[in-house]
Amino acid sequence: MKGQRGQRLLELDALRGIAALAVVCFHYFYRYNGIYGHESLIVDWSLVGKLGVELFFMVSGFVIFWTLNRADKPLDFIVSRFSRLYPAYWCALLITFLIVSFYGLPGREVSLRDALINILMFQEYLKIPHADGVYWTLTVELTFYFWMFVFYLRSSLDKAEILFSFIIGFSILHSIGVIDIPTPIYKIFIMKYLPFFVAGICFYKITNQGNDFKRNIFILLFSLLSTSAIYSFKHFLVFAVFYIVFYLALSGRMRFLQFKPFVFMGSISYSLYLIHQNIGYVIINKFYAMQFNPLIGILVSVILCIVLATIISKFIEKPSLKYIRHSYKHNKKMQRIAKKLTLFSNR
Repeated sequence: MKGQRGQRLLELDALRGIAALAVVCFHYFYRYNGIYGHESLIVDWSLVGKLGVELFFMVSGFVIFWTLNRADKPLDFIVSRFSRLYPAYWCALLITFLIVSFYGLPGREVSLRDALINILMFQEYLKIPHADGVYWTLTVELTFYFWMFVFYLRSSLDKAEILFSFIIGFSILHSIGVIDIPTPIYKIFIMKYLPFFVAGICFYKITNQGNDFKRNIFILLFSLLSTSAIYSFKHFLVFAVFYIVFYLALSGRMRFLQFKPFVFMGSISYSLYLIHQNIGYVIINKFYAMQFNPLIGILVSVILCIVLATIISKFIEKPSLKYIRHSYKHNKKMQRIAKKLTLFSNR
């Protein structure tokens, strides 16, 4: 995409790259310490990196609303999301499963059967363990896509943030103990993470659509304030910074995000996120076994996973995305199916 909007998306992608690095630091320091134990390393500083996932969700809210808003046919969206998510995921899943199976990773191995079910990406709903712990966010993403797709089919996309706000209201009541929502319902409506998807939608509307400005500002602030109940006041303060940074990036006030290393990290952020956790743990374990300084193991893990992510992004993620979308667009049979589905959905 070209022009000012293209620069905005470039900066959002850079934010996603920074968030991915923050999550990597969280896993290699704080999370690893909780599972296996680090020797004499200060790890608490990396805890904030866990919240990089919420920043991912904000970006997704923005991008998914934008994608659906310009989709001519329902199948356009399905193909767009499939080509974006699945090829890189399958590659990362295969590499992770092979490495963990070969070298071992206590408490985090999965059977071949479970790994095969992971191919679907919604294994959490089938109560199948994730081949890599980070895959839980993909379940959240797919669930959000599902609800947005339903709104699209029902011609209610412009009301998505309003409808989601009611669900956020119930999430607040659940969090403060007024009502009790069963876990399956809480998950299927992604109630904990909805504020961030809603924020992304509102940011899109505020910066790209002039209508209903006051309403969108109100819902945006409501989504932020809700995090003080759903999470905690300390989390709310961090998320407030996220919202400010997000707005500044969209308004062109964070041009430094166009710095090439940030843009590069943004371009491989999805592959890096998919590949880093279990493989990094295996590497760090090996360095501990060889009695090396754990910081060296962490550094090697970061470098190797960035290299792996770059390879996956360059040779799997981007080529397959381009091939699938091009094939879909120029395949007459697929276009006929797409038109039929469009007519059916409009009934």
